Amino acid sequence: MTEAEKIRIAQEAIMAYYSTDDPENRAYALEINAQVSPEAVRIHQNSIVIDTCSFYLESYNWHLKESGATALNLTVPSVHDGLEGAVNAIIHHYAAIAETPDHFVLAETADDIRQAKKDGKIAIIIGAQSPRFIEHASQASAVEVFAKMGMRILQIGYNQRTFATEGCLCNEGGGLSATGRQLIAAMEDSGITVDISHIAHRAAMEAMDACTKPPIFSHSNPLELFDHPRNITAEAAKKCAGIGGVIGVCSYAPILWNRKRLPCIDDFVDAIAYYADLVGIDHVGIGIDSNAEPGAYDRHDTRSLMKLVPPNRDVYLAGAEAGLGKRCAYPAGLYSLANIVNIVEHMLRRGFSEGDIQKVMGENYLRVFEQTWRKRS
Repeated sequence: MTEAEKIRIAQEAIMAYYSTDDPENRAYALEINAQVSPEAVRIHQNSIVIDTCSFYLESYNWHLKESGATALNLTVPSVHDGLEGAVNAIIHHYAAIAETPDHFVLAETADDIRQAKKDGKIAIIIGAQSPRFIEHASQASAVEVFAKMGMRILQIGYNQRTFATEGCLCNEGGGLSATGRQLIAAMEDSGITVDISHIAHRAAMEAMDACTKPPIFSHSNPLELFDHPRNITAEAAKKCAGIGGVIGVCSYAPILWNRKRLPCIDDFVDAIAYYADLVGIDHVGIGIDSNAEPGAYDRHDTRSLMKLVPPNRDVYLAGAEAGLGKRCAYPAGLYSLANIVNIVEHMLRRGFSEGDIQKVMGENYLRVFEQTWRKRS
C-alpha cells in the first residue's frame, strides 16, 4: 500500500467518524453492544454514568440512547471561541435542553445528576476545553458570570498556550501564569470544577498546587502506557488523586496507542487498571472524547484533523495499512460513547467488582462535583 493510499483511507475514516452519521460505523457499534453479557447490561443500567468529554449536542439520538449516560460534560464554547461565541454556544445548548425536556436537563448541582438518573434523563454539564473566552480585566467577575450561565467544568488550557497556562504541545517547559492562579481561585469560588487535561506537565503540577478543591483530568491517559504529549505522568496522576481528584480515561485513538497493537477497548481497560493500581479505584473515571450528536463535528475542524499532523498521524496510517478502513479512526470495540456498556463488559472480564465499576462509571466524579459545585440555595 502506498503512502498516498494510506493517507486517503485515513482521511476518509476521520471524515466518516466525526462528520458523518455513517451507517457502517453505526452497525458496527450496535453489533458490539448486542454481544455484551446480561450482567454487563444490568450493571450499566443501574449505574450513574458520567462521561466528562463529549461535544456537539443537538438532539436525542442513537448515540445517547446506547450510551446509557446519566450526565455528559459537553465542550460547549469551542476551544477557539471568544466571548460572543461562548455565549451563543451556551444559548444553543439551553435551547437543545428546552426543546427536548423528556430527555435532557441542565446539570447545576450533583443532585441534578442523581435526579436525572431517577427520571431517565441525561444531565447536560456545560463545560469548556479552553478559557480564552473568559479572559477579562475583571477575571473573577467573568468567571462568576459564566457560572451563573451554568458552566460547571472548565479546562484551564488547551494544546497551545493560553493566558492561564502552557499547553501540552508547546514543549517549552512553561507553567501556570499568575492569571492562571487567579482563574483557579475564581473557579473554586464560583463553583466550577478545575479541569487540567491538555496542559503541560509543569503547568498541571503548579495548577494542582493552586487548587484547594479536587480537580479532574477529564480525558487523559497514562504516559507510561501510551507515549504521547497529551497524556500525563504517574507523578501527575498521584498528585491529582492525593487531593481527591479523578482522572478520566480517554478513547481518542492517538493517545491510546502503545505502538505494539492498534488501539482497542482492551487498551482502554488497561488504562483503567493502571490508574486503579497506581492511585486507587476511587480516582478513576471515563472521558470518552467523542460526538454526542452523530456526524455533528464541525467539518472545518474535521478537515484540520485530516491533515494528519504529528504526533497523531502514525496511528491512523497504521490502521489504514492494517486494512481497518473506516475503523482506523477509533479503537476496536469502542466506537464512541455509544459503547460504554462494552467498557463495563471488559471490566467484568478483568475481574472488577460491580462496586468498582460503578465508581469508574460515575460515582467518583459525582463525589468531586459535590465538593466543587455550589449547592442550590
